[in-house]
Amino acid sequence: MMLYHLLLQTVKTQQSAGVSRGQPHLLLYDLGFDHHDRYDVEKAVNDLSQAARGGSLYVIADEVSGSKYFDTVWDKLLTQVPHLHLWAASCFHGDAPTGWQVEYLTRPLRSPPAVVREVEHKDRHFDGGHVQPYSERGVPDHTDGPPVRRVYHRGQGHSGDRPADCVTCGRDVASFLHSLRVGVTENVTTTATTVTSTNGATTPPCLQWRDVMMLLDLLNIRDDSGMMKGLTEAGIPVRVMKDDDMEDVATARSDVVWVTSGFHVCGLERKVVVCLQYHDAVRLHSMSRCTSQLVIVCS
Repeated sequence: MMLYHLLLQTVKTQQSAGVSRGQPHLLLYDLGFDHHDRYDVEKAVNDLSQAARGGSLYVIADEVSGSKYFDTVWDKLLTQVPHLHLWAASCFHGDAPTGWQVEYLTRPLRSPPAVVREVEHKDRHFDGGHVQPYSERGVPDHTDGPPVRRVYHRGQGHSGDRPADCVTCGRDVASFLHSLRVGVTENVTTTATTVTSTNGATTPPCLQWRDVMMLLDLLNIRDDSGMMKGLTEAGIPVRVMKDDDMEDVATARSDVVWVTSGFHVCGLERKVVVCLQYHDAVRLHSMSRCTSQLVIVCS
């Protein structure tokens, strides 16, 4: 979804300059083989082979995991498109078909060192050999990054079995986000909070709510949960991601803090990521989305 909008923006810029490079089209398929029939698989193969029209087809597949993906869509495409060029990427290794050229890209370029260390720490994917360990960064680290902040679900005022059920945890997270001055726009000549500068122009804040994302593991969170109540009461514009919100989340269109599972936002990045930690699976899929400040709510 994000790639489509980036391509669309590029094409519009080129068209305004009098250069035509074609038009991107967004095609959505459900390739969840475990609990769906194969209708979308066949439709994807037919649509892509028709688009090639006997010529070359170039496919970039991101976040591919599991051999079933290759054994269905791409094996079928190979029989219908003679000139198929396929590039695939995955955080997991060992799924590439026999004979494919494999390269390991292990330099940590998204997150600062403080976050990289947290992602690696006791992660079962690294320890189990499913993910290649990080290599040296290869470029100088100008800063270690902001220290990882931890919020603990324990003590007076905390309730519920999980941080997601706790109003106090929501208030504690909200307090820290406010301390980062997220969403605050300052007057250019004073420190007073305002939305316009002295010349009438809007001064953008250093951090906006769209720069923040709250990620869980496989567990869901409800709109009326304690965490959501605590955040809302503290003035945090927070929303739980639904299926219809996918485009909004990918493009960061709405200035809100989205709450979802780390598995649903593979490839996306946010400056501030709040992780509700239940087990170590949250490390790879959630913490690695962070490009600056990582907040961990520990149960």
